[in-house]
Amino acid sequence: MSKMARSTLLLLAGMVSLIITAGAHEAVPQPCSQTCGTGMPAKQNLTYPFGFSPGCPIQLNCSEDGDALIGEFLVQSVSPDAVVVTIEDKCDRPFGSIDHLYGRNYAPTGKNSVLLNNCTQSSPCDLPTTQVIQDQFQSLCERSNKTNTNTSMSCYSEQANNYSTEFLNRTRLFALDCKYFPSSILMEAQNNVSAPLGVQLLQLEWWVNGDECECSEDADCVQLSGLPNGGGNGFRCKCEHGFLGDGFMAGTGSWRGSPERKKEEMLKVLTIALPLMVLFVVSMLIMGVVSVIRRKRKFAEVLEDWERDYGPHRFKYKDLYIATKGFRDQELLGAGGFGRVYRGILPTSKMEIAVKKVSHESGQGMREFVAEVISIGRLRHRNLVSLLGYCRRKRELLLVYDYMPNGSLDKYLYNQPKVTLNWTQRFRVIKGVASGLLYLHEGWEQVVIHRDIKASNILLDAELNGRLGDFGLARLHDHGTDPQTTRVAGTVGYLAPEHTRTGKATRSTDMFAFGAFLLEVACGRRPIEHGDTEDVILVDWVSSCWDRGDILEASDLTLGAESVEEEMELVLKLGLMCSHPDPLMRPSMRQVLQYLEGDLLMPELLSSGISSSGLTFVYSEGLDDLAVSCPSSTGKAFTDLSSVAESLLSGER
Repeated sequence: MSKMARSTLLLLAGMVSLIITAGAHEAVPQPCSQTCGTGMPAKQNLTYPFGFSPGCPIQLNCSEDGDALIGEFLVQSVSPDAVVVTIEDKCDRPFGSIDHLYGRNYAPTGKNSVLLNNCTQSSPCDLPTTQVIQDQFQSLCERSNKTNTNTSMSCYSEQANNYSTEFLNRTRLFALDCKYFPSSILMEAQNNVSAPLGVQLLQLEWWVNGDECECSEDADCVQLSGLPNGGGNGFRCKCEHGFLGDGFMAGTGSWRGSPERKKEEMLKVLTIALPLMVLFVVSMLIMGVVSVIRRKRKFAEVLEDWERDYGPHRFKYKDLYIATKGFRDQELLGAGGFGRVYRGILPTSKMEIAVKKVSHESGQGMREFVAEVISIGRLRHRNLVSLLGYCRRKRELLLVYDYMPNGSLDKYLYNQPKVTLNWTQRFRVIKGVASGLLYLHEGWEQVVIHRDIKASNILLDAELNGRLGDFGLARLHDHGTDPQTTRVAGTVGYLAPEHTRTGKATRSTDMFAFGAFLLEVACGRRPIEHGDTEDVILVDWVSSCWDRGDILEASDLTLGAESVEEEMELVLKLGLMCSHPDPLMRPSMRQVLQYLEGDLLMPELLSSGISSSGLTFVYSEGLDDLAVSCPSSTGKAFTDLSSVAESLLSGER
C-alpha cells in the first residue's frame, strides 16, 4: 500500500471520529474523571464537579474498595446542595482531623453539632439531650479505652452560642483547644435519644469558586458569597425540573430526560454514525492487514537446507526481539570484535538468556557461524557456556546462550574492581576451566580447539563457577588426525609462538593461552601491559620473580594473606610451564588437571630465565642427574631432547 493510500485512510478515520463525536452526546471525554481505584466508577456514582482527577473542581480521595473519601471520612451521599459524610465513633481521633472537612470548595454547615473531648475551653451546646448522649458516648469510650483517654466530654454548636452563621465556624471551634474529635450529630438527629452513636453524619455545603455562574442553558444557578477559608464567591448549578445532568457547562450540562426524546436522539445518532462506523471498521481492518504483512516482513527469517536437521534449536527472531526489548542499549551486556551481547527474557518460558548479535563487520562469517551452531551447539559440560540455539534473519546472525548473571571474569581482576574474587573462588574457577578444556581436547567425539582462551571469555554463573564461552573461533578435527592450517586468529598475549608462524591451531596452542590465563588470574594482571616506555610481558615478569627466588612476589596484591601459598605457587609454575615457548615442553590438559587436583606431583623446576631464555626441569623421581635446558641463543628449542621431555611429561596429549 502506497503512502498516499495510507494517508487517505488515516484522514478518513479522523473524519469519521469527528462525526461520531459530534453525533454522540457523551463521546467527548470530560476533563474531570469520576472513575476511582481500578478504573471503575466510584460507588457513590459521582457527577461533575466531583471526581478524582486534577481537572475536577472538587477533587476527592478514593479507597481501595472504590469509596469516595474527604480526608479519612467516607462520603455518604452527594446532592446538588450538600455532601454528607459519615463520622464513625472513635474516642482517640485527633481533633486536628476535623480540619480535613474544611476544603477549598466545601465546609461543615451550621446544622452540625460536634462531640469533643479534653478541651481547655468550654462552650455551650444546644442539644436538648446533651447529658444523655454524652453519657452514652462516655460509657462507650470507657469500655474501649485502651490508651487511658480522659473522657471529659463536651459539645459545640453554632445555635447554642446565638450564632446564625451558615457554616460551622472553624476559628471558634479550634479556639476551644480540644484534644479529640469523637463524633458529630446532625440537627435532624438531635432529638432522637436512641440514635446510634457508632456511625453519625456530618453535612458539608459545597460550591465551585467563581464570581459568575457557568451553568448550562437548562440549569439554575445558586450564587454564594462570603465563603469560609478566606471568603470569596462561588456558585452551584442544578438542572431544571424535567432535565437530567449535572447542569455545568464544563460537565455534562442538562438535557430533557423524557423517554421519547431519548429515543429520538439515539435514532439520530445511529442513522448518522452507523454507516460511518462500518466504514471506519473496514478501514481499520485494511490497515490491520497491511500492518500484519509489514510485521511479517520485518521478522522474516532465512531457512536453508542444512538448518532442517537443527530446527528445534532455532529461535524465532520475533521472540528474541521481544526478549531483548528490541535490542535496546539498556539490555547490552558487552561488545567485542564479534558483535554485541544482550540480556533477554524469553516471553513464554521467562528464561533468562544472552543473545550474541554477530557483527557484520567482524571476521566471523557464515562458515564460523555454521560451525558454532552445528558442532559447538552439541557440547554439554558444566564448565562450558551452553549454546541454546540460534537465529538468522536476512544478514543478521544471532546466537542464544545461557545467561551468566555474574558476567565475565576479567571485570573482577582489573582496574581495582569494587568486587573481587578471593583466592578460593579463583582457584575453583581455574579448576573448572581446566575441566572444561579437558572435555574439549579429549572428552568429546571430536577434538575442539577453542583458540580464544582468556579471562574475558570466562563467564561466572550464579555460584561464581567458571564457564568457558565464545566459541566463535573454535576449530574441530577428528581424534588422531592433524588440524588444518588456518589463518592466525586469537588475542595478542595469548597466541603461541608457533601458531603465529605456522597458522596451525592445536591443543598445544590452547595450552599456551591457558598458561597466560593462569598467570592472569594469579597475578591480577593482563598478559601484556602497555607502559609509557616499554610493554611489560607477564610471563617474563613472573619468570624474573622466580629468578629472584620469590615467585610468590608475582601474586595479586589485592588477595593479601587470603591465598594459599602452595596453591598460588602451583598455579604460577603451571602458568610458566604452559606458556613455554616450545610446545613439546608444555603439559597436556589432563596433566594440568591432575596437578591442580593433587593427583600428580609437580616436577621440580629450576629457572634460568623463562620465555625466550629457557626453562630447566629437574625430575627427582628416578632421574635426579638429568636436566633439560633450552638456550635462547640458538632459536631452536629442545630439538635433541624433545622425545625425552615428552616422556617425562607423562606421554600422550
